[in-house]
Amino acid sequence: MMKRASRVKMVAGAALLLLVAIAISVPSVAVAQPKGEPFVIGYIGMVGSPGTRPCMDIQKMAVEEINAAGGILGRPVKYVVMDNKGDTSLSVEAFRKLVIEDKAKFISVEGRTEVCLAVQEASGMLFKEYPHILIFNGPMGAELTARIIDEAPKYNHCFRDWDPEPAHYAQTKYFFCKTMPQYQKTKRIAFLWEDLAWTTEWRKGISYINLPTWEKLAEDCGLEVVYSKAVKPRGTMYLPILQDIKKANADVIFFISSWFTDTESFAKQWSDSAARDIQVNLYGGVAQTQDYWKMTGGKALGVISSYTDLDDIPLTPKTIPLVKKAHARKIPMQIHVHIAYADIYHFKAAIERAKGTGNIKSLIKAMEDVETVYSLGKMKYETRKIKPFYHSRVRVDAANPWKTYPGYYLQLIVQFQKDGKVAFLHESCEENEKLVAKWVDHKRYRTPAELRK
Repeated sequence: MMKRASRVKMVAGAALLLLVAIAISVPSVAVAQPKGEPFVIGYIGMVGSPGTRPCMDIQKMAVEEINAAGGILGRPVKYVVMDNKGDTSLSVEAFRKLVIEDKAKFISVEGRTEVCLAVQEASGMLFKEYPHILIFNGPMGAELTARIIDEAPKYNHCFRDWDPEPAHYAQTKYFFCKTMPQYQKTKRIAFLWEDLAWTTEWRKGISYINLPTWEKLAEDCGLEVVYSKAVKPRGTMYLPILQDIKKANADVIFFISSWFTDTESFAKQWSDSAARDIQVNLYGGVAQTQDYWKMTGGKALGVISSYTDLDDIPLTPKTIPLVKKAHARKIPMQIHVHIAYADIYHFKAAIERAKGTGNIKSLIKAMEDVETVYSLGKMKYETRKIKPFYHSRVRVDAANPWKTYPGYYLQLIVQFQKDGKVAFLHESCEENEKLVAKWVDHKRYRTPAELRK
């Protein structure tokens, strides 16, 4: 044993000397420091929000990476955050400061449609004097991009890094027609809606492109809608609602939630309610991260959610490296955080294509033309003038919202199981030489009651 240990030490020592020799013999390549007037990028959002703060943190990280690699066209990037404290009027004032005083050329706004609309109006009034690109980080409100066509050219400089409400019909039909009845054995569905503008079209239907309400979509798939209620994003007392859902004899609670919804409070109340054996499917929000388990104190046992905190699922070559860097900075990786990071590199590609920001028409055209790859798929903006898809991130065929485009966003679905283990009900796989996400490995699914046993 002593001789073996000596050999191991000798081999390790030789390897160390070899590495030192290599390090000495190969000169490091110096990266030229960016110089000159910086490109200014701004973000308007609520610093104290668990939904928007990670977007700011991840964009700051991206800017630091770009500057460390020599900047954009040899110039540095300056990143400025403006705290709107969740207030619409403060958001407008923040925008005015960014565009007038800071001379920002790219400005992102947090993903509440109401806030984005107010900033967009201010942006339209100031654009001629202060040319810039306005990005909506995460909202779905159709009016944000519909007005780009209706009021052209006033808002031609606006882009949405998300997909609008109609783009979500294809996946939702799959949930209602296959996932819920076949794999979860659902017959009766209860809807909870986050009561913000982004859920309005799903509740009312989208008549101008002949898309039904989601309740009608569920019924067309053979489900019985036994309950439906819009709830405030924060401060809702869920126990009476859950009691009513239990009385309605629902099999599943489909909560159309976002990062503004206090789904952590919902899970705590659900697990202690009469409805605790009813399956919960969350649409989005902080449940997309591993932190959700801790936030609920383990009360999320059995909850199903979309999930983007992927540290071992390589949807693209960028997935795992980005998530590891984000985790090192304690940044939770919800989907809009992935996209916020991707935005910075899309801006970089557009600036390089336009050879700077001096010609705003060229910059807008570059934003339309470039396609980048980010951690969850491909990033490209719709250029066909079809409402409300125009200047929104591509996900489905704008002329046929029931048809998805593989590779543009791979959504994985998970269930929180024993000790916070995340069970992937979705699988990523190769299909026709393309990476796609397929629902569902139903053998991994367990009912909440089974998991508690």
